[in-house]
Amino acid sequence: MSPDVVVFVALGLLLVLLCIETPVAFALAAAGATGIMLLRDVDLATSTMGDVPLTATAHYSLVIIPMYVVLGMFALHGNLAGRVYAAGSVLLRRLPGGLGVATVAACAGFSAVSGSSVATAASMGKLSVTEMMKAGYKPHFATGIVAIAGTLGILIPPSVALVIYGVLARESIAQLLVAGIIPGVLSAAAYAMLIAVRARKMMVAPGADLRRQLVALSSPGGTRPAPAFSGGSTAELLEAGEDEPAPVTRFQQVRAVCWLMLIFGVVLTGVFSGVFTVIESAAVGAIAALIMLFVENLKLGSREILRRMKNALLEAAGITAMSFALVVGAAMFSVFLVMARVPMRFTEWVAGIDVPPMVVVALLLAALIPLGMFLDPLAIIVIVVPLVHPAVTELGFDGIWFAVLFVMLLEIGLVTPPVGINTFVVSMTSGVKVESVFRGVFPFLAVSVVVVVIVFVFPETALWLPSMVAE
Repeated sequence: MSPDVVVFVALGLLLVLLCIETPVAFALAAAGATGIMLLRDVDLATSTMGDVPLTATAHYSLVIIPMYVVLGMFALHGNLAGRVYAAGSVLLRRLPGGLGVATVAACAGFSAVSGSSVATAASMGKLSVTEMMKAGYKPHFATGIVAIAGTLGILIPPSVALVIYGVLARESIAQLLVAGIIPGVLSAAAYAMLIAVRARKMMVAPGADLRRQLVALSSPGGTRPAPAFSGGSTAELLEAGEDEPAPVTRFQQVRAVCWLMLIFGVVLTGVFSGVFTVIESAAVGAIAALIMLFVENLKLGSREILRRMKNALLEAAGITAMSFALVVGAAMFSVFLVMARVPMRFTEWVAGIDVPPMVVVALLLAALIPLGMFLDPLAIIVIVVPLVHPAVTELGFDGIWFAVLFVMLLEIGLVTPPVGINTFVVSMTSGVKVESVFRGVFPFLAVSVVVVVIVFVFPETALWLPSMVAE
């Protein structure tokens, strides 16, 4: 059987497995093993399946994944999101659309310690949608704000998506993490500006019948289940951090902001100064988040603190196992692709196209939007990055710049129908049906595209900070 036919068979098998909802990691491994078997023989396929799980994961750099995941889970179960949101609401309430701007600011802040878009959307969906509707925000506008601002979780460091990208593309993880800061801040500022401009039009009388709005907009049979995604179960993320027993005091708000700055500062100190390595700074950040969880919940008693720690560790273990399974599955599929010389042939084909290189890169990035409509972001990274990243760098473009653009396009996929994960999560947490959430998101998608174009045209927005990172 010719290599071309084998590649089509393996890709067809991968698509079929994904369509019948096989976990992405297993679908990649099965397609890769089948391809190797057809390309060579059964013995090589079985020996590769035995070797890859060790060779793909026995890298010190991968330690950063569980460190960032456990950091985010400690922050989530320590109610950091709620207290940061309360602080933002007080500080920004006088601005036009102040509560919506505070939601974006809180999402950006929580993203800086959680590294997960779904966790950010789930936490803020519970905390902010009802508050915005009480203040007179139309339901679709309030939920659209949370859904789009939640996407910042995979761009602003610590970002598990950028870490996995760096591992697969062999780019500097420290530089990748830092590269997401300015585009993330630009995105947050652009969302806040749109909220300020549209706030007056999107407001109804404060104190309107909130219950009637929710009943009118909620799904007939209750909220719809969210699709499966890479990042822990939906139930776990929606239950986490829901135990805040009392209104947040001003002192708690100040402490929460201080904890946020401390954790984020520790991570960035290691990246910029070289005092810590990026992995060591992630571990120190996780320890700081654990101390925060302990200190901020002392009044609840040792049993409650231990319960929260246990839940955080269990969820972190599940998310970490999922992430490493994806790495193994991607490695198995990559071995097959290399044997079939697909990356090299794809690179040669891209380099030979008679169009400007920038057009080629733009087309590759545009292809991520339809992929994001149906696949989870981490699945797209492990499938697409080994194929397109070498081609882009061969054209002479900076790999860090392309990685940031890649993740920004994944952000758009997180809120694009029919499978915008963040929109389903916000729908579940708010009781507003998913069609209304999508309606609220659409204006923000145009803003997201504008920010992508800015980073595309001005690469310095993504490359200035990485140039300052200590090697």
